[in-house]
Amino acid sequence: MIRSISQLKKIVHRRAKEEEIMRDEEGRAIIEMTVRRDEDFLSDYSVGRSPQICATVADFLDGAATSFSPKESLTVNVYSDCIDEVEQEVYRSAMKEYYFQKCKENAFERKRNLIASILTGAVGTLVLIATILFSHLWENAVVAEILDIFAWVFLWECADLLCLHGTSLQLTRRRYLRLYDAKLVFFPLNQSNS
Repeated sequence: MIRSISQLKKIVHRRAKEEEIMRDEEGRAIIEMTVRRDEDFLSDYSVGRSPQICATVADFLDGAATSFSPKESLTVNVYSDCIDEVEQEVYRSAMKEYYFQKCKENAFERKRNLIASILTGAVGTLVLIATILFSHLWENAVVAEILDIFAWVFLWECADLLCLHGTSLQLTRRRYLRLYDAKLVFFPLNQSNS
């Protein structure tokens, strides 16, 4: 049966309304995760005092967290029979370390984004001033028009970096902070819903 886009939107919207967010006793939204083999839980490349979770685990957590508001506190319930108490503490610290590094990377990218937007805004403003000078003092319409286009391209890039890309980086930062702060709780596999 072929459905129209509007019918599909209604179905998805209805399902999203019906889907209730599971919460723990503290009111945190719950992400459920099943680990049948824990050999790949940690990254092969992070050793020593600061292990990190592997990319597959991080992708799963990032994907699961995107269905919640970035303001939402999270609990990750891990269902597994192969993770002992020592490994639980290692995995908790590995998850914190991974998202700590992601927060640092995000802060660097936000700073670089701010510097680039200031520079493009300054260049756009200076070229716009030059456009005004060319159009009024030397009455060279062709050069003034070229400079005008050049200035507005730089000013648009500044706005894009600050407003569009900056907002995206801010949301990503909040999500990383929530995952850094997430409570990691371990349960035996037989207690899972699946």
